[in-house]
Amino acid sequence: MKKYILSFTFLFLLIIAASCNKDSKEVSDNKYKESKTVENKTTPTDNTVKTVSNTDLFTVESVEKSAGKKVSPNVTWTEDGKKASLNDLKGKVVLLNFWATWCGPCIKEMPDLSSISEELKSKDFRMIGMNVFQQEKSAKVGDFLKSNPVKYTILDGNQEVVDAFGEATGENIEAVPTTFIIDKNGKIAETIIGSRKKDDFLKIINKYLN
Repeated sequence: MKKYILSFTFLFLLIIAASCNKDSKEVSDNKYKESKTVENKTTPTDNTVKTVSNTDLFTVESVEKSAGKKVSPNVTWTEDGKKASLNDLKGKVVLLNFWATWCGPCIKEMPDLSSISEELKSKDFRMIGMNVFQQEKSAKVGDFLKSNPVKYTILDGNQEVVDAFGEATGENIEAVPTTFIIDKNGKIAETIIGSRKKDDFLKIINKYLN
């Protein structure tokens, strides 16, 4: 009996270590302080944010709730002067990664996500990072990306996005990273709570890509 209790406790601790609760207050001021160097910075409009250090960053403008169980909510933003949305990406496999600037496991997996995005850019695939759960002391996403650029699109999200995906999956989203694999029909095929390594992500993506 003691063996099973110890095994369960160890598994629980692994899950906690791989994710950050939205109420976490552990923020490193030195690591996330504002950078004084800005590369490729453009002046944002009301709807479009900017390109920061070669990272495309846009603001979520509207959220439409799921049309049915496991159907992805439709999130819209303005990209290159045109409206873009998750619905526009039907026909592609989408990896949608919920993350936050104060979340260590989120930041740790970002280089792997960038690498996957580059490897699969010629495939029917799109990777999007969704910044959520901002806190008073956390770095603003634009400032954070100046010194932590990625090679995939980042959307500056909000609680409405979190609630819509929670409703679609039937689960409260309380921790980051949380990653959704959306299949080519726009359905949420997988929900991954906690960080993963590159090979783990690729194994899951390829199930729906091939």
